[in-house]
Amino acid sequence: MGKSVSLYKYRHVMRTFWPKRFSYKRVSHHEIKMKEFNYIQFGKNLAKDFKSANSLVSKIGDAMWQEAHGFEKHPIYDEEKDFNLERLKDTVEDIICKIQYAYESLGLNFMLKKLNTELSNYENKLDDIDLIHYLDIFHSPVVFILRRHLNTIMSTLDESIYSLDNQEYKISILEQILRGTPKMIMDRNIIPKNEKEVRKEIYNSMIHVFPDTVREIPIAKVSKTYKPDIGVKSLKSAIEYKFVDSETEAKTSIGGIFEDIHGYEGSEDWKVFYAVIYMTDNYLTTDQILAEFKMSNVPHNWKPVIVFGKGERKQKSK
Repeated sequence: MGKSVSLYKYRHVMRTFWPKRFSYKRVSHHEIKMKEFNYIQFGKNLAKDFKSANSLVSKIGDAMWQEAHGFEKHPIYDEEKDFNLERLKDTVEDIICKIQYAYESLGLNFMLKKLNTELSNYENKLDDIDLIHYLDIFHSPVVFILRRHLNTIMSTLDESIYSLDNQEYKISILEQILRGTPKMIMDRNIIPKNEKEVRKEIYNSMIHVFPDTVREIPIAKVSKTYKPDIGVKSLKSAIEYKFVDSETEAKTSIGGIFEDIHGYEGSEDWKVFYAVIYMTDNYLTTDQILAEFKMSNVPHNWKPVIVFGKGERKQKSK
């Protein structure tokens, strides 16, 4: 039989030897949850929701702009707007639930309370859409609040992991500004006579949203140096404006865009290109221009933006 050990000695051994060999740290319930929380999957999931919300805000904003300026429309467009408002509300509610869950999982009770307090100002108004008058673009104040909270949650990640969604959001703002070109021109009581007058106003607005906006950036080729009208460096996006005041100019502008495509090809500084065609009348439909792009195998990184607004070229004196 083994040697008997006193209870005192046994306790002494258990208190000194075993803790040294099998030391452990008490882990709280929230620490366990934090370790289990998948930031990357959470960010990817929310990125899809925000992309959907931004698209809906843009569609609703276009409908509101047409209403404000008395454009005649079929009743079906009212139904489409109402449907999009409902979809926006549902999407926003989904985002709220996911961010609330994230705060609760991470034990960030103060931030959860802050989120709920900010959202209380929009109770029963989750689908509100406001106009930023200076830029003539519509935005959702609730989506803005939620995006700020998402950025807070994701701020612990390396920026390279979480930069994609922010880039997509900024690109959606850029595209909304480009589509709103006629409204911006009209609000400034300008009747443009050429593309220079149009792009000047757009540039003057864009530098307040994207401080790294530049003009006429040279892209050197062997026989010629090409200069896009406007560029946003952080988005690697270049913008070319075409002013069209006749059917002949409409066809010529398409040819000019095709020349630009070859000129800008291979640029490392610019990866996305927008061809904004400002027409003073319906000389070509959007579908016609898109079909022309498709038949000519225009690269996918070239995006046509067709807008219609007031304007008239100054007639040359005889």
